[in-house]
Amino acid sequence: MEQSFFADAILDHRQDLSDSHSVDSAFSNDSGIVAAHEVFEHDLTAEKLFNELQRVKEDLKSKDSEVRRAHEMRDNTNREIEDLTASLFESAHSMVEQAKYAQANAEQKLKNSNQTIEALTVENSQLKKTVYELKQILNSCRSSSDMSTTQNSIDNILSREFTCWEEKPSIERDSSVFMHRIYNEDILPCLTFPNADLSSKVLAAIETNDVVMEVCHSKGNMKTCSLMGELCQCDYRIRLGENSQWWLLSRLARNRIAAVCDFFTFIRHVQCGLVKIDAQSRYNKVIELRKQMAFARLGL
Repeated sequence: MEQSFFADAILDHRQDLSDSHSVDSAFSNDSGIVAAHEVFEHDLTAEKLFNELQRVKEDLKSKDSEVRRAHEMRDNTNREIEDLTASLFESAHSMVEQAKYAQANAEQKLKNSNQTIEALTVENSQLKKTVYELKQILNSCRSSSDMSTTQNSIDNILSREFTCWEEKPSIERDSSVFMHRIYNEDILPCLTFPNADLSSKVLAAIETNDVVMEVCHSKGNMKTCSLMGELCQCDYRIRLGENSQWWLLSRLARNRIAAVCDFFTFIRHVQCGLVKIDAQSRYNKVIELRKQMAFARLGL
């Protein structure tokens, strides 16, 4: 009976062990499933973190590019501002210099104008005085019979000289007494200007018929007359030959040259036989041209 009891006890123990092994096996299987699930979730989390890390890196690269572009834009803007500032400074400096130049030019023009006005005023006074003196002389000549007789004798002398010249007409200065007198008494005084060198060239050009004069209205500033050497209104210019330069002339200088040119033109026509009037009319024309030279020399 005891053996039967021990046998039953052993059987019960084995059954307990068997149940215990079954429970351990089941627990072991459950633990394996849980561990595998945790590993899977861990992998998913790591992958998500990796992807998130990559996205963050891409965002950082994008931000770096934006920051770099912003820096470049700032640098470009700074350079543009510096260039604009330099340009504005240069423009302002140029405007100041131009204003200074304009002011100096205006002051010089004013000074020249004042000098011109003074010179013209003095010249006008002198001309008025000359006109008055000439009128007095003319009146005296008309009222004096002795002077009239003397004038008639002088006229006769001039007439004879002109008649002798017509026998062998020439425009050379020393070709006759007539031309020598005209040169000394009319032509040379009429063409005597402060610019002696240019005066001689003008006379030589007139003698060779190479003078060209024309109007050239110079607006604005006063100019310096090439012959008179004075600052005045120069509305004419002269050229002495085909390839010569142009010289500015005042009205007074132009009138004096024109008077001499008119005389030489008439003399050349007489020399060529183109003047179809009587001897007395030719002589009277010469006297008229001499009078024009005298008046032009006096500014009348």
